[in-house]
Amino acid sequence: VQDQENNLYLISTKGKVLWKKQLEGQIQGKIHQVDIYKNRRLQLAFTTNNEFLILDRNGKEVQPFTKKFEGGNLNPLAVFDYENKKDYRFVVTQGDKVFMYNNKGAIVRGFKYTRAESAIRQAPKHLVIGNKDYLVFTLENKDLKILNRVGNVRTKVNTKIDFSQNEVYLYKNKFVVTDKKGVLHQIAANGKMSTTNLRLNEDHGIDATSKTFVYMNDNVLSIKGKKVELDFGVYSQPKIFYIYDKIYVGVSDIQNQKVYLYDSQAVPIKNFPLFGSSLIDMADMEGDRKLEIVTQDQKNSIIVYQMN
Repeated sequence: VQDQENNLYLISTKGKVLWKKQLEGQIQGKIHQVDIYKNRRLQLAFTTNNEFLILDRNGKEVQPFTKKFEGGNLNPLAVFDYENKKDYRFVVTQGDKVFMYNNKGAIVRGFKYTRAESAIRQAPKHLVIGNKDYLVFTLENKDLKILNRVGNVRTKVNTKIDFSQNEVYLYKNKFVVTDKKGVLHQIAANGKMSTTNLRLNEDHGIDATSKTFVYMNDNVLSIKGKKVELDFGVYSQPKIFYIYDKIYVGVSDIQNQKVYLYDSQAVPIKNFPLFGSSLIDMADMEGDRKLEIVTQDQKNSIIVYQMN
């Protein structure tokens, strides 16, 4: 958890603050749990506005990963693990520049895409179709770049896309992304594109897994084409959780401080909505197959719910 003074806290499942660390700026995007020494002692990797950091489980900086970037304006960190062997690639993007680091904090010399044609909009993503890797970048000039591991073009996309705020996802073995007019663009691995006008507002939110596509538009949540009309409010992005072979979809009404949770068939989970004023996270925090949901409680506190 990070506060408004940029202090980062690690809090146990029992609510105890294990450590507190002052950072120079706000964390960009998500924090990644990594195991760079492959000994099951996990570290936390992330970027702030002008730094790339990895912290150990005691909150100490892991060297040589503390790297400062003059001019700031970093995107969220991307972490790729191609073979699931913990041979990580840490990708920092700043403007049109791409920095790819290995587990030792050194630049990966074999990666060629070190400068994009335009500013990079968000953290790049590593997606897999069959046995092929695809590194996906969205650019401010409306280009969608789909590369291979060494940074060469793997799939050429000729159409310009006026990207919405949403990321690119992999859905039914196609790359999917929406534009500001609410049109869904689906790109096959060979570059062939199809479009569907979902008629979404510019500030809509989407999420997708290999077989599930969801969106939030005004107060309407759509899960696999099944629509749920919620009370009017100001809603977060929808978020899909895949835990113990079951799909959950969460969304929060920030204005009215309600947290909603549905299954893959758009059926509400029992006892929801709950009180909460932020986007939720959901996991089995204690390894007992009982799921916990974390959300912001009041302005200066968080709350953990356990599902029965």
